[in-house]
Amino acid sequence: MTVAQRDHRKVIGYLRSQCEAERRYKLEAQTAQATYDVDPVTRGAYRRVLELYWTLSRLLAPQRRTSPAAQREEEAPRPAPPPQEQFPLMTIAPGDRPCIYVDVTDTKIFDKMTGIQRVVSETAHYVTKLGDGQPVQIRGGLILAEIDGVMGKIEARPGDILLLLDAGWNNVDNYPQAISAFREKGGAVVAGVYDLFPVLYPTLYGPELVIAFETWLSEVVSRSDAVVAISRSSAKCYAEYAMMRYKWCSSQKIGWWRLGANLLAETSGEPTAAAIEIAAQGPFFLCVGTIETRKGYPVALEAFERLWAENIDVNLVIVGRPGWNAQAFEQRLRQHEEKGRRLFWLDDASDADLRHLYRETRAAVFTAFAEGFGLPLVEAAQCGAPIIASDIPQFHELGGSDVRYFNLLDSASLADALMQALSDEKRPPCVATLTWRESTIELIGLLRSGAYQLEVSAISRDIATAGLATTT
Repeated sequence: MTVAQRDHRKVIGYLRSQCEAERRYKLEAQTAQATYDVDPVTRGAYRRVLELYWTLSRLLAPQRRTSPAAQREEEAPRPAPPPQEQFPLMTIAPGDRPCIYVDVTDTKIFDKMTGIQRVVSETAHYVTKLGDGQPVQIRGGLILAEIDGVMGKIEARPGDILLLLDAGWNNVDNYPQAISAFREKGGAVVAGVYDLFPVLYPTLYGPELVIAFETWLSEVVSRSDAVVAISRSSAKCYAEYAMMRYKWCSSQKIGWWRLGANLLAETSGEPTAAAIEIAAQGPFFLCVGTIETRKGYPVALEAFERLWAENIDVNLVIVGRPGWNAQAFEQRLRQHEEKGRRLFWLDDASDADLRHLYRETRAAVFTAFAEGFGLPLVEAAQCGAPIIASDIPQFHELGGSDVRYFNLLDSASLADALMQALSDEKRPPCVATLTWRESTIELIGLLRSGAYQLEVSAISRDIATAGLATTT
């Protein structure tokens, strides 16, 4: 059995255990709801409030988060988009180089700041500041830009690049027409790929998102001239998946660039009293990231429970907002006997809090079994925090030999790594990091040069060889 096959079996087993934990949690919640009934008047009023919420949600939701096919089956056709004449044609100063238009549609619509939105916002900001391009939104098949307070439509010129960097799977209907129009005018379309988790691990996500993501791959990414991923590992994963599942990427250029981190550059603000107090209570390790299954948080908690059972007085601090389908683990955190003593969960920490915790921690711990890049690892390195990480390709790509690795999803191996970190002298890791400005310059250079790094033919040969070995 190869290492990859062994790790795959570990992940599948872990996913099954987490799915079973969520199933038990939901069953217990339903039982509690049935046990603690309310009077008929309150129940009726609650139902009316829900009906009003559902009605308003349908009327006010800016975009449906389903695939075009599912939406056509379940809903009547939506009104046609506003006619193009409603938006004036915007003229971009020609300059010496073609323009890079950065898609920021999802970030503008939903106004949130997850990892993807941070990448989109920072990249669009520096592409504009460096004079290389313009942020755009894609609505109703149109590419729109706001210039001098006026929203107008954009038409490509030969050599222009449309960089689809945002979470386009949330608004799939908008893209095919815009892509076709842009390419007809001589522009090139480049799709950004963060990861393929919704299709690789569909049990981690809701069915609507999985369908929308698959539609985005087949109707948007497949029509793009090139693909840029946020790591070499993610680029290779995309190439292998696209070839084996869809056979489309043999003509695509595929490359990657490194993300930036500016946590140290954010000088405004001071850490909260809560963060300062937690850091002062004794030696602690820090886990950072959204509370979701792929982050492997139960492995971290189990490792610390091993240490606490042996009377090792060390604290675990978790910084991350609640994610999707992780209610069982969240409940476990809230009800844990060590909560507030040796276990702390900050679900709304500021950047100032995070900087302070990174600087004070014995080590930052990353237990994920699936990552597209691993931005918190870069932020930890910038702040001088030693790093303990699960043994996956993305973390090796970032951390190299200066990170302490533990066996994937193995709490005993992690506990050993924690003990070693406690006994060793604290030493900042030598991990190469970029600012967001440097990251954007690297991406612009890749787009303009067309020097995409992945040799697709080599991937194709590897797949063919693997297939031949399987059959023989």
